Amino acid sequence: MAITWSSDYLYVLAMLKTTPLVVTVGLSLTIPFAVIGDFILNKPVKLQVVGGALIVLTSFVVLGLDKTNTEEPTPLEAVQLEEEEPLSPIHEAEERQELALERGRPGR
Repeated sequence: MAITWSSDYLYVLAMLKTTPLVVTVGLSLTIPFAVIGDFILNKPVKLQVVGGALIVLTSFVVLGLDKTNTEEPTPLEAVQLEEEEPLSPIHEAEERQELALERGRPGR
């Protein structure tokens, strides 16, 4: 029971730190480790099993190199977020009036 609880706890922690996809593919790494264990124990391994292990390893590496999963803003977005400040209703009215004057219409 303690092993099940600890594995579930570590699984949830890993999901909080990454994404569910990365964690699930990471759990699939037991397949290549089992193949390596079979090699160490000199047990026969079929070519299909080795191919599957290579696919799992490749997918884990590709997910590790993929930068689209990051939620951090790019440097340009971070600068834009820092510069933007919410305007008060008074400032919004002043900006609308200035824009109306630029267009040649009186503002409200």
